Amino acid sequence: MSSPSGWISIILGLIILVVLVFAFYQVNRALNDFRVEVEKLKSGLEETRKNTEEIRKKLEEV
Repeated sequence: MSSPSGWISIILGLIILVVLVFAFYQVNRALNDFRVEVEKLKSGLEETRKNTEEIRKKLEEV
């Protein structure tokens, strides 16, 4: 029969492992959300730039 301190260290090790896996999952999900937001900002900026070019051409025609 092993000592209780051995079981306690095993349980603590498993708890730390679960916490690390959960933290890694949360960081990965946050980075994916951030990447999606950056893509939305890029597309919005590109659309604004395109509209600005169109307005500039129309103003040059006038």
